[in-house]
Amino acid sequence: MAHIIVLEDNLALQRRMVEIISEADFCTRISYATTVADCKKKLLESNIDILLVDLNLPDGSGSSCIKLFSKINPNSISIVISALSDGNSIIEAIENGAIGYLHKDDNSLQTIDAIKMALNGHSPMSPSIAYKVISRIQDLSTLNIKKKAVGNSPSILTKRELEVLNMIAKGLSYSETASYLEISAQTVPVHIRNIYKKLQATNRAEAVFEARSAGLIE
Repeated sequence: MAHIIVLEDNLALQRRMVEIISEADFCTRISYATTVADCKKKLLESNIDILLVDLNLPDGSGSSCIKLFSKINPNSISIVISALSDGNSIIEAIENGAIGYLHKDDNSLQTIDAIKMALNGHSPMSPSIAYKVISRIQDLSTLNIKKKAVGNSPSILTKRELEVLNMIAKGLSYSETASYLEISAQTVPVHIRNIYKKLQATNRAEAVFEARSAGLIE
């Protein structure tokens, strides 16, 4: 049996959620809040088991409530129900402790079913949200692989090659790079070829991208 709090500033939607949840057999008590401040106050004053939280609130992000709730109760269950679906919002909520994320426009997974899934140790998530989570993880995995490959490579860029790369990353021409570094104009293309080879790049843009991804330049 659970004490549930609903953080939602849309009063019509809030009332509807409270009405639906109050009839569930797992709900012993239900509270509601319309602001981040009010929600945090209730989290600190009451023994809450489940937090259903919108993210885009008038006084801030509901994600901060998830973070507080996770600190107060490590076994807490937080489920986001929000129209926000950008990668940063999703990842921030999950990192702060959310175990589920429903998009408000998704009718495939109902609130009651999502809570039951969470109570049974699962992570309810809208398909569109799950896709973005997987995509973000894959992007990070690819980035880490590139960093590891470059970092472990015996042909890591030399100090001079890094200097040349920084110059071309700023948009300087070969002649401008040679003048700035006080080196021969004929040696710049040689350094560029070596940089491309080591970073497995075929042009300036690729070389700069790979170097930044590997943390070699800012």
